[in-house]
Amino acid sequence: MKLIFISAVILVAVLQGCSKSEGDNEPVSLKDAASPIQAKQAIEEQKAAAAPKANKSVPPDQYQELNSGKQLLFANLAVNSMPLDYEKIAAQISNEFSFQSDEFKKRDMLNALKPGIDKEVDKAKLGRYYFMEMNESLEKYDFNSKSFPVTALMESSSYRYFYDLSQYRLTFSNSLAFSKLAVPDENQARIVESLRTNGSLKTRVYFFAADTKLGEPIVIGEITKVKISDKKGNLVAEM
Repeated sequence: MKLIFISAVILVAVLQGCSKSEGDNEPVSLKDAASPIQAKQAIEEQKAAAAPKANKSVPPDQYQELNSGKQLLFANLAVNSMPLDYEKIAAQISNEFSFQSDEFKKRDMLNALKPGIDKEVDKAKLGRYYFMEMNESLEKYDFNSKSFPVTALMESSSYRYFYDLSQYRLTFSNSLAFSKLAVPDENQARIVESLRTNGSLKTRVYFFAADTKLGEPIVIGEITKVKISDKKGNLVAEM
């Protein structure tokens, strides 16, 4: 029989925060910023606070798969409030445009590409819910916490990218909250461990494209769900 169970989300970030002294990581206001780095941090904190939050009631079948850098480019443009730089975008999505040396032909090509660019950006604005297949599986069972560390989500500062447009990257604002799959029942844990050691597990992360990093081609996603499945696609666990 296939094992299916729901795990509780372990809020690692909250637990880690308990060990810090009062006043650590307090928001920096623009008024108090003493350096360009602090000013950027203050703006990013303001942007994050104002960014829309994921609607957790959106069903999984309404999430689209994210599987290319070009798709991530348009996701970035849809979330970013900056005006579109059509020439820069055209150079990124069209090699023919990028290598064209005749300025008149280049202008004609740009005018031909603009409607398609607008269409893709509008499409990305309407559909900001994505899922992404991760190559990583689970780490070995941790008997102390009675959980399996989720390899793909163990580092809060890690990035994802695709080779077709590697400068566009994805990071998650709440990855640590999903970094451990709690399996307190030993019999269930044995089944998952057996699948893990046989290389039979894969991770799918569902997220909302919530924000972008200031001045960088980085999409910040808010994770809403994580599913662990076997190689045949059968659900093993989710959180």
